[in-house]
Formats: sequence, structure tokens, C-alpha cells
Amino acid sequence: MDRLRLIQLLFDESAARYERDIVPVLAPLTADLIAYAAPQPTDRALDVGTGTGLVARLLAPYARQVIGLDISAGALHTARHIPTAHNVHYLRADIHDLPLAAARVTLAVASFGLNATDPARSLRALRHVIAPGGRLVIQEWGPAAPVDLALDEALADHALDEPGERVERLRAGIAAHPARWQDQLQDVDDYTDWLEDSGFAIEAAAETAPVTIRLPAPEVYLRFKLAWTDRFEEVQAMDVCTRADFYTAARSLLARYAGPDGAFVWQPVVFRVTARRR
Repeated sequence: MDRLRLIQLLFDESAARYERDIVPVLAPLTADLIAYAAPQPTDRALDVGTGTGLVARLLAPYARQVIGLDISAGALHTARHIPTAHNVHYLRADIHDLPLAAARVTLAVASFGLNATDPARSLRALRHVIAPGGRLVIQEWGPAAPVDLALDEALADHALDEPGERVERLRAGIAAHPARWQDQLQDVDDYTDWLEDSGFAIEAAAETAPVTIRLPAPEVYLRFKLAWTDRFEEVQAMDVCTRADFYTAARSLLARYAGPDGAFVWQPVVFRVTARRR
């Protein structure tokens, strides 16, 4: 399984779950990102790694035109079936080989859309399509919260040694194609260095927790975390008893993070960077 096929598999198969279980949780963080990006009515905007189109839909009222770009046919199929403003168009393509004209866009927003890419190639491609003086706004995951790490540990503790061919192929694909973005961009200084070397001038760069996401119950967070293909498939591969044990352990763990009213509060840490093409 090559890298491109792996990314397509991860997102093609999670598209319906993404829109149902992930988008509602990330919506407050995404809305805050749009305010941070400050789109202008004259902007020709590019949403990099649009997935099922959340950023594109939220950008649409504030920009002249929005192109939602993704490699996943499944994600774009879902995006195209969600009511969207007339100025949003979707394009299936690899960020490393963008089929857009030079200086085509004035604003590019990448909300968790670059972490599966090779930064040397993806930043060069973005610089090519952003007009001189145009802006690049990046939001990527920062250090995981203790609850995120604890849930992943619980999943690893219950994962099967022999999960079957499907999950074994998925594990092998992930192991063979480690995330080069996270390996090379791990703090604000890394973002600053990479972007400046790629022809961008930094306007702002911070590791921040900009939004407190309040969910009605820990179960909503659990569905959010298990909607991603790699976790989803690990759970599906479990036998009935192991899966029941995992859910018991996960719910017991998450209950410790719930408030007196049963609500679950999550404050994800992200990197946010705004840069202009020189």
C-alpha cells in the first residue's frame, strides 16, 4: 500500500462517520479558526484537506470564491451532498501536485489538512498557487491532552495481536508511511523556519488552546475519537468480549473527566500560523 492509497483509504472509509461524529465536535474550533483567518470579501480561498467541507462551508459567506481540495473521493462525495453556498466548488487532487494556476488564490486555509503531507513539497505547492501577498493560515494538532493519550492507551491495551488481514494491512501501511509533517514540525520555531524557508513571511505563530469545547456527555467524545478509520477498524476487529471490555474501560476512564452535570469539556491544543507569500 503506497502513501497516497493509505491516505485515501483512511478518509474514504471514514467520510460518513466524519460528518456525523467528528464535524459537530470540531465545529466550534473551526468557527474560531475562520475568525482567526479573517477572510475578505475579495478573497479567492482554498480549503486544503477539506474533507467533508466544513471549513469551505464556513468560509463561503466571507469570501468571493472557495475551492475545497481533498484527495479522498469518499469525503468529497459526502461534501457535495451537503447544502453549500453557490461560491463553493470541490476539487479532488493531491496537495503535492496541485492542478491550479500560479497565484490562483489569495487565501489558503489548512485545518488539519497538511499533517499527512511532506512539508517540503506541500508548502512549495501552496506558495505556487498563492498570489504574492496572499495569506496562508494553518491549524494543526499540538500536544495531545492527557485524556487523548489515556484513551489511545486503553485502545492499545485491548487491540488484538492477530486482528485479521484488513487491520494488519492498515497497521503495516501506517507503519510504512510515518507522518512526516509531525516529525518535522513539532513546535512554533519549526513552523517559522519551514515557512520562511519556503518563501513565506510569518505574521503570527502560536501553540494555543483557543476554544473550550463542551460536549453533552463523554460518549460524544468517545464517538468522535473512534470515528477515525484506524481506531474504528481496531475496535471492529475485536471479538465481542474484548470490545465490551474496551468500552467499559473507556467509559470508566472518560467518566473521570466529566463534570458534575455529566458534560465533558475538551480543550485541544493546536498550532496556529498565519503567513504571507513573499
